[in-house]
Amino acid sequence: MATEQTEDTPQEETPVEIVLRYNKDDTDEHGFASVWNIASATCDGDTARTRDMAGRMLGFLCKKDYEHVVCSSTDASYLDEWFERDKAILYNWKADSETTDAITQHAYVPAAAMISFLKREKFKPTANYSPRRADRVAWFQEKWGLG
Repeated sequence: MATEQTEDTPQEETPVEIVLRYNKDDTDEHGFASVWNIASATCDGDTARTRDMAGRMLGFLCKKDYEHVVCSSTDASYLDEWFERDKAILYNWKADSETTDAITQHAYVPAAAMISFLKREKFKPTANYSPRRADRVAWFQEKWGLG
């Protein structure tokens, strides 16, 4: 028995392919860009989608124990102080949280190398990556470099 599609019949959405990319204008002289800027380039500057993508990227990088994240000593102090007064800076990287903006705007990575890493390690832009809290703290304190 064949079914006929009418205007009322829900149609399956075709998944949109997300192309990971960065804007060379957002990189420094060494090719580093913030995770936020890479997510923004990937999401064509749409703030809500950027926040969601940045949180997913950060969660994936944390779960994979990615070692090439750097921030300035001033930014590290700023994030440490924020963590002391509000643990959400490391615990809440969701699309509805401004803490996602704050941490990903201070997390710098080698843009091209990070995108290659995400592809090689099979990052799925629609998957939920939620590292344990203890792993987030350890990753931030032990793996992030000062630069």
